[in-house]
Amino acid sequence: MHRKRRLLRIVSKSLQGAFACVVWRLQKVVTTRVGRVAPGARQESSLNWQTALTYVVAVALVIIALQMRLHDLGLPFDRDGYDEGVYWQSLRAMAAGHTLYQQIFYSQPPFFLLSIFPTYMLAGQTLWAARLGIALVSLLGLLGAFLLGRALAGHIGAIVALALLVTDPFYLSQSQIIQAEISCTALSLLAVGLAYLWWEHPEGVAGLCYAVFAGVALSLSILSKLLEVATLVPLGLLFLAHLWRILRQPRETRLHSARSLIAGLSAFLVVSAAFILPFSGSLHQMVQGVITFHTDAAKQFKETISQNFPSMLHLLTSITAFAALLGIIIALARRDWRVLPLIAWLLATLYLLLEQAPLFHHHLVVLIAPLLSLAVMGIGPIIRSKKVSAILVDSATATAVCVLLFVAVQNWQGDQRYFSGQLQQAVSSVHLDGQVVQDLQANTTRGQLVVTDAQFLVGLADRSTPASLVDTSMVRIVTGYVTLPQLISEASQPDVYAVLFYTGRLNRQGISGFHIWVTHHFRLVKRYLSGGELWSRV
Repeated sequence: MHRKRRLLRIVSKSLQGAFACVVWRLQKVVTTRVGRVAPGARQESSLNWQTALTYVVAVALVIIALQMRLHDLGLPFDRDGYDEGVYWQSLRAMAAGHTLYQQIFYSQPPFFLLSIFPTYMLAGQTLWAARLGIALVSLLGLLGAFLLGRALAGHIGAIVALALLVTDPFYLSQSQIIQAEISCTALSLLAVGLAYLWWEHPEGVAGLCYAVFAGVALSLSILSKLLEVATLVPLGLLFLAHLWRILRQPRETRLHSARSLIAGLSAFLVVSAAFILPFSGSLHQMVQGVITFHTDAAKQFKETISQNFPSMLHLLTSITAFAALLGIIIALARRDWRVLPLIAWLLATLYLLLEQAPLFHHHLVVLIAPLLSLAVMGIGPIIRSKKVSAILVDSATATAVCVLLFVAVQNWQGDQRYFSGQLQQAVSSVHLDGQVVQDLQANTTRGQLVVTDAQFLVGLADRSTPASLVDTSMVRIVTGYVTLPQLISEASQPDVYAVLFYTGRLNRQGISGFHIWVTHHFRLVKRYLSGGELWSRV
């Protein structure tokens, strides 16, 4: 508890320090400019004011976003319904010294768990600590939204994009769940934001930094979840567009102009290799878990693909999607062709989701990034001219800003409903599952393992599962990645002291014989109204 408070105090003081630094910078601008602004310096003074004010508002929004994510972060119930327990048990196995892919079954690329593992260890190895890592990684998406808004629509675009993502209820909810989707979404948005800044300023030190960081963010996004290969589409289009610009230059200047592009590609490859090579000894298991497992699942659940589009319909008809459509229309009317890579990004993401089998609700959060980006495209430059075309552009920008602010207000109301619903669900879950947690604690001690299909409840009891059985999901069972001999072998290990049947997964056809085996080697401790059973070693 003290460690948690100390960590919160450090984060809070860091953000407050950043906020104070920006305010000090604003005050300095005021004191040096007030009363003595030469006519030729008015534009520069205005830009300094805009820049300082933009950063003050941005830091304030980030502080609000962090507080929203820390609000009721440790509520003791599975916010996702199953996967949180899997990843929590995976972190517990890593803390016990087991390695990903080799001992721990893991169906995602390595960066997701590696990115939250340090926070998990430093903050006390609790559920709160595991979720804290996700909450902090999600803030990178806020940085990405700010940078993308800045690149596409200046100071106004930066603040509006940041406000939209801070208040988005779906993005917020996933930022409090131990899931890979929010990590890859945040990093993909950061990669696209940096890529657009690089496109606008490809030369010099700034161009090199934008390109390198964009390559790093893209690599880490894909290494969090392969679903984000869709982010290759907008970055690839910007890459080709810059290559076309280079080819139009004189031959002797082409290599110099291509430096940032080469640096970005190199950063992508180096970072990818840095995270994959340490697992070269278990490369087969990695490929099997990250790729083969999902292709096998797609074959087994191919009949569910027809339900993918209806599952996405609520998000595609949301107020955020309407703002994105408005942004597309305004951008095309202005002939702002920067919208095309973003449209392609949305289409590529939709295609991958339509082909995903099985498709779960949490997968859909990856749509937030392209939808938000397209919404910001509706904000254009303020021309301030009496020409009809200029008046139309300014009117379109004003309309887009008003619509996006309305979206942010609606999102804020959705956030309040989300917090209220989570608290009620936590109370209900504790009432239903509290007895199971108490029984686990009474019949096992720390260090003794539990074979189960309810990993989250075992984590609440401060107990762990065998490393290879952190995931006993329906998908893994149906695809044959959990077998009856494997279950019996793991349950026979001397450090396994209990078996908990609770969600029905371990009673599915194909492994139903496991229950019969357990009745001969364990004693029944308790039956639950849900149909679950707790067995203890004889």
